[in-house]
Amino acid sequence: MPFFETSSGVRLYYERHGQGKPLIFIHPPLLGHVIFKYQKILSEKYQVILYDCRGHGQSTYQKGDDVIKDHTVDLYELITHLNLEKPIIVGYSNGGFIAINYALEYPDKIGAMILSGGYPEVRTGLLAFEYYAGIWLMKRRYKHFLSRLLAKTHKITDEDEAIIYRYSMMADIEAVLDLYQSGIRYSKMDQLYRLKELPSLLVYGTITKHIYKHKMYFENRMNQLDVVKISRATHQIPTRFHKSFNSAIDQFLSRFH
Repeated sequence: MPFFETSSGVRLYYERHGQGKPLIFIHPPLLGHVIFKYQKILSEKYQVILYDCRGHGQSTYQKGDDVIKDHTVDLYELITHLNLEKPIIVGYSNGGFIAINYALEYPDKIGAMILSGGYPEVRTGLLAFEYYAGIWLMKRRYKHFLSRLLAKTHKITDEDEAIIYRYSMMADIEAVLDLYQSGIRYSKMDQLYRLKELPSLLVYGTITKHIYKHKMYFENRMNQLDVVKISRATHQIPTRFHKSFNSAIDQFLSRFH
């Protein structure tokens, strides 16, 4: 099992599949790299890198002064360690904050950005409620309940549910709480214009309108932007709607790269 130790002493677990243009996937709070199980098939054409963010799965945790920045530096150092040249950064949900932050901090070291259910800040009441619910559950150490809920809502098969639940239970509660708390405060709305020439893809499910509404904030500030709407899809696109998601990624990369 490959691990990489960052300059801050955090040990990150990662997996590397396939060859070709590198895609590195970033998961949301609690969920580890296993949430991208169905993206491994992309390794038939691309190099797919999955990793556990600090405090999740098999990675260790160390709290710093700036949670999103710490995760961003972890990502940068992992990319440097793997000698990846301008990788495609793929962020799912809250993982999109790390992707956006990486693109802003290291504009010369990213080939393109892909966000599944992404948002530059929390701008709708229902999404804010989901964040506050996560904070409430983690403060009361109800990791079991949230792990079970996320496993059920993301699963396709019973095996999926078991894997996601087991892996979610490995997460450090403080690490999850820190991501939720930093996420509710995070905003790079006023800096998105700096990414206006970065080839980017947004993928949304039409059912989750409270998240889909965020696309307008990207559209008003970014020029090289594609938006894909998956009909009747929920937020759990990487698992439950993986065929459409993988196809959107492949079509996007075929055009830009």
